[in-house]
Amino acid sequence: MDSNTKKFQTILLVILGVGLALGLMIFTGFIKSPQRGSSQTLGATGTIVIWGPFSNQSVSQFLNSFNEANQNSTVTYVAIDPLQYDEQLLEAFARGQVPDIIILPHTLIHRYKDKVVVLNEETIPVRSFRDLYSQGAEIFRVPEGTVGLPFGVDPLVMYYNRDIIESAGFVSSPLFWNDDFLAFTKAITRRENNSLKIINSAVALGESSNIKNSTAIISTLAMQLGSLMTIPNETGFEGVLGESSLVTNNPVASAFEYFTNFSNPSNELYSWNREMSEARDLFALGRSAMYFGFASELLEIQRKNPNLNFDVSTVPQIKELNKSLTYGNFYSLAIPKISANTGSSFVVAGAIANGSYTSAFVDSLGIQPVRRDLLSVNPSDPYKKIFYNAAIVSRAWIVPNPKIIDQIFSEALSAITSGRLTISRAVDEANQKINNAF
Repeated sequence: MDSNTKKFQTILLVILGVGLALGLMIFTGFIKSPQRGSSQTLGATGTIVIWGPFSNQSVSQFLNSFNEANQNSTVTYVAIDPLQYDEQLLEAFARGQVPDIIILPHTLIHRYKDKVVVLNEETIPVRSFRDLYSQGAEIFRVPEGTVGLPFGVDPLVMYYNRDIIESAGFVSSPLFWNDDFLAFTKAITRRENNSLKIINSAVALGESSNIKNSTAIISTLAMQLGSLMTIPNETGFEGVLGESSLVTNNPVASAFEYFTNFSNPSNELYSWNREMSEARDLFALGRSAMYFGFASELLEIQRKNPNLNFDVSTVPQIKELNKSLTYGNFYSLAIPKISANTGSSFVVAGAIANGSYTSAFVDSLGIQPVRRDLLSVNPSDPYKKIFYNAAIVSRAWIVPNPKIIDQIFSEALSAITSGRLTISRAVDEANQKINNAF
């Protein structure tokens, strides 16, 4: 931690006194936040404004209950279009007119860690952090400390059509990429008179234009093979897409190769092309057997087709490895350094991220908790049981900018599928672009 950051945190603790200390103690578990429905209230006052990339509809019911129980303060929420979230946050910081709390996706850690309060090692020791949170939440642990207060993760899972799979003679969803998943793909995909036109697709893999989660899928494959994707360095972070792992010489190249096999017409796994409808839409129509989407997409799939007979499972793994992993989008509640109500903001953020309100908050957003005690509960909902399992093994990596990463991966895929670049060369170019973006 540099001297300016240490000085800032010291000043905060002195000026904000009881308010900030109370919020931090709630967050770290030294004291418990008031139970939902109890007569106790939080020690927060005034109006606290939260910005986030989730819809107003998903947050409003939670906040109504939260504010009713804590009438000394009022928490309001402003929903920002996820595609415009970063841009609007940057504008707010530039104007000096920031909200009191921001929901910070892990994909924006690099861009905002110098703009929000980072809790140092004395405030949240690594031992306390590891005891409290799942391993994937460590994405918020940077050399300076913890960026915000982690509260949730949206894991990548596999949705599958039960009717299609059972009609093909399979009794369960595939467990391994390099075994039964390949058998599924070959058995289920159907082409029109052996042409390139696909009538029934086993799975949406191989493209980016009509597979919005392509970056997350490739990240899953690469990290399962041991890639760290990016690592800290002396000046920040750097890409390591071309480096070897304990599993293979070039895990990211292997991930791109596996992924693009499914859009290669000359490959026996061919099951997708860029002329097809968007992946989730086609799955909801019952015209593809498997779809890799986030847990938060469940309700949208159900809304698109209430009669679809589908289920969900964790993503396939690599059979030879004694390890499970999937990609996840992680979220924390971060307090801007220039917030006008820092003490009450910490109290509210602490209660939501590490109090009795946490479960209700993540449920309202359609994501899963990252606290170990909450993940250890055996939920009765059959979908949530799978989502919890996926949340436990979710991992992520630091990116310079989420839009840029999607563009870089899309360009790499295009270069590979068009034959313009070899896979290894495309990965090298992608890595260089990531470093330039950092």
